[in-house]
Amino acid sequence: MIKRWRCFVAVPLPEGLRSDLTDVVSAWRGEPAASDLRWTDPAGWHLTLAFLGWIDAELSEDVLARLIVPARSAGPADLTAGGLGAFPSPRRARVLWYGIADERATASTLAEGIRRALAPIVPRVEDGSPFRPPVTLARARAERGADLSAWIAGRAVPSGVVPLERVILYRSHLGRGPAQYEPLAAVTVGTGARIVRDVEAEASVHG
Repeated sequence: MIKRWRCFVAVPLPEGLRSDLTDVVSAWRGEPAASDLRWTDPAGWHLTLAFLGWIDAELSEDVLARLIVPARSAGPADLTAGGLGAFPSPRRARVLWYGIADERATASTLAEGIRRALAPIVPRVEDGSPFRPPVTLARARAERGADLSAWIAGRAVPSGVVPLERVILYRSHLGRGPAQYEPLAAVTVGTGARIVRDVEAEASVHG
């Protein structure tokens, strides 16, 4: 039987920023407005560059190899993180997000390059949603959304940077409760782009 994995390519939040943001969001969950929202799991806070969907497990090595060219073409960068907002608007919020600024379009250019590189083996990758830098923190329970305009205005979040130094191929494990994300391997960003098998060890080097 052919194994199939649900995969995506993303940039992780640095652990310090993830921890600070988790503390703030945990406090929000006890507020009255929280009952209108379904909060996402902090383990899933990534800057998603490409969603692959279900692929044959044996394709993962080819995927990693194809990530090298777009990763080599991109230069390492620090993306500014901070601020809250909502789609489509704070007054009719369906998605509450934490902001990631891609002012020089470095991340969006990398995302486009990754999609082009993977399209020959994962055609559906180009059918995914357009790249959006913000990280989803919560979704409205009601289809019409929720009025979070006053709530957002009164909230502060930690700021920081998200280093664009590596992209990770994740496998998503579905089941009861939030999805679990397994890092399969990483590809470093820059002229010396290479595949890194031990993602956790690489993370400790870069903080």
